[in-house]
Amino acid sequence: MSNMIKQTAGLIIVTLALGACALQPTPYKPKDDSRYGYSEQRLEADRYRVRFAGNDVTERDTVQNYLLFRAAELTLENGFTHFRMLDEQVDEIEDDKSVVVSGGHGIYSYPLIFGTRISTIKGSSRFEAGAQFKMLKSRPEKDDAYVFDANEIKRNIGPTVVLPNDGKGVNADDTVSEPVSPTA
Repeated sequence: MSNMIKQTAGLIIVTLALGACALQPTPYKPKDDSRYGYSEQRLEADRYRVRFAGNDVTERDTVQNYLLFRAAELTLENGFTHFRMLDEQVDEIEDDKSVVVSGGHGIYSYPLIFGTRISTIKGSSRFEAGAQFKMLKSRPEKDDAYVFDANEIKRNIGPTVVLPNDGKGVNADDTVSEPVSPTA
């Protein structure tokens, strides 16, 4: 095999391997050192800023639900029962363009040696949601569409939350005294 064919085959194998890793939606986990997952910042004793970043196969609704679920967890962990969303924003982020090595022709193709071409294609998009919320000791007497019962959020969204490595939802009866963390 020529050196160029070996290099092209190696590039294809690496691309397929990386693609296989990215085919699963982002599980519910802390962001830590990765680009994906949840993060939070305490702003005041009863106020947080929370974000959830999903990869390019995590649906918008999932990103929003995980954000709400994290807000509910923090509310219960801090001894509160309800939270009021002060703001929420969902961003669609376009990732960089990808480069594909092929034998094809196209408007964005650049010739290489022996007729092989490199083509650029539009990158994928992913969603990130962010919000600030205030924790409350009880539901306000006046009906407020922005106030959520943390236990109800946990009960209703929990079964759809996918944890790392196990693919199971969060049981509504699980305690929330500690953040959900990946198992080894």
